[in-house]
Amino acid sequence: MADTKREIERKYEATDDTRLPDLTRAAGVDRTVHRGLTELDAVYYDTAGLRLAADALTLRRRTGGADEGWHLKFPVATGIRDEIHEPLADTLPPALAALLRSRVRHAEIAPVVRLRSARDVHHLTAADGALLAEVSIDRVRAERLAGEGVGTTAAWTEIEVELADDGDPAILDAVEKRLRKAGVRPARSASKLARALAETAPEHQEKRPEPDGPRTAGDHVLVYVREQIRAIVDLDPAVRRDLPDSVHKMRVATRRLRSTFKTHRKILDREATDPLGAELKWLAAELGLDRDQEVLDERLGSRIEALPATLTLGPVRGRLRAWSAARRTGSRRRIIDVLDGKRYLDLLDALDALSAGPPLRPAAGRPPGKALPRAVLKD
Repeated sequence: MADTKREIERKYEATDDTRLPDLTRAAGVDRTVHRGLTELDAVYYDTAGLRLAADALTLRRRTGGADEGWHLKFPVATGIRDEIHEPLADTLPPALAALLRSRVRHAEIAPVVRLRSARDVHHLTAADGALLAEVSIDRVRAERLAGEGVGTTAAWTEIEVELADDGDPAILDAVEKRLRKAGVRPARSASKLARALAETAPEHQEKRPEPDGPRTAGDHVLVYVREQIRAIVDLDPAVRRDLPDSVHKMRVATRRLRSTFKTHRKILDREATDPLGAELKWLAAELGLDRDQEVLDERLGSRIEALPATLTLGPVRGRLRAWSAARRTGSRRRIIDVLDGKRYLDLLDALDALSAGPPLRPAAGRPPGKALPRAVLKD
């Protein structure tokens, strides 16, 4: 069973000569305990087109340290990620491969970057000895393993401050205040992998220009369509992990996409969108099995709580829980089978194809102020 933890950390620029200031002067910190030097060796995996990196996901196999093994990290917010850990193995664990399926699909995952780090670790503790945060000075050596720039290396030093489990985020603010006072500044890259990819990229590689904002009616519709496609892809791992409300949110995205196709028939050609709408309806129905059970559980539970205690003596609640668990297990298994199936993956490919080459009709080139309100009012 994979272990999951919420990782809350901040990164800072440093040099080989950087020394940590006295962090016991940070509010709430009583002691700084030096834990010594650890050698880490991590290989990061991605597709040839770096699909995971494009979505700020990181997949690595790391040796050294207390948590060596496979790690998959999903972004939650700035400086916050969910890290899923599997034991060390030679090949990618199936549980992690499943969480990447909506993004990777049929593409091969292979090593793209190797990072070797010398990590000097310090623990910040409270007066009662409780761990508040871990501060490390990392001296990193990166090597590009695939694609353009293969064999290119880079090296840098950074400071990483990670909040302890169930720690108070105010500690991070207090530590940052001391670091800034000592002249240390936040890192420009959100992760080591992002920096490694940037610093080992070919110098001649052109940066993609930032896309212009939406101008035409078609532009505005496509922005919304792509948002819903992105939501379906992003929510896939959450549904697999059975995170709260994830099934409901995924169904909402399918409904919004179908509604957009219906409302804007004069923008997007129905010959292309109608078949997709039918497949989205199928997906929503499959997801609905699990969602319907959630709603039924809530309703039955609230009705039972409202009954007089004399009417719920005996195994009423126990039987209801057993019945619900059995139904949920069956519906969950069916949803996972759907998400692993060819029909669903083909739907994702078709949605990507529509996004990349939208079947625009002549009305798509009109000003949004005229074409869009008319379509919505007609609905």
